[in-house]
Amino acid sequence: MSPRAGLDRKVLAAVERLGRALRAARQDVATRHEVSLLGLSVIETLADGRPRRVGDLAAELDVSQPTVSDAVAVLDRRGLIRRDRDPADLRSTLVALTARGGRVAADTATELAPLLAAGSGTATDRATTLRVLLGEIARLHAAGVITVNRSCLDCLHYRPPGTRSRARCLLLATSLADRDLRVDCPEHQPIPA
Repeated sequence: MSPRAGLDRKVLAAVERLGRALRAARQDVATRHEVSLLGLSVIETLADGRPRRVGDLAAELDVSQPTVSDAVAVLDRRGLIRRDRDPADLRSTLVALTARGGRVAADTATELAPLLAAGSGTATDRATTLRVLLGEIARLHAAGVITVNRSCLDCLHYRPPGTRSRARCLLLATSLADRDLRVDCPEHQPIPA
């Protein structure tokens, strides 16, 4: 095995370990709030205040539309989400959090906050890690492994750094340091194929 392949395997193993730890913590939170792990993901996704169609939620969460529909139905019965007609397409329904769902989202964020506490390394190390991870997400999105990516590195408005210039967001007309990169940008525009 080449040194690069060995390093790639270590990176994958480390990311998998972090993923398992996060999943276990999120499962504990979901259990405390008496929702499924998918239901918790729906709540967390809707916590940004942007209503979504069920199909958009399915794509974002990488599950089938019927699976998300079932989760949404349970959350609706529990009063955590509401369904409204989409004013842009009256045949479609938008899903949003209710006030009670918003409280669950806020509680969830608080309960998971210890996982987000400043880790080892400097702020610069963490910002570099963010950029590297977003690069991997963009690569997996391009390969079709990840279905939705609204990060800077995969956006029409993003200009990577040059030899004498910083990265820029053309839409916001601002320089972007690694720490400023967005994981889920509401203004994201995919790069045309």
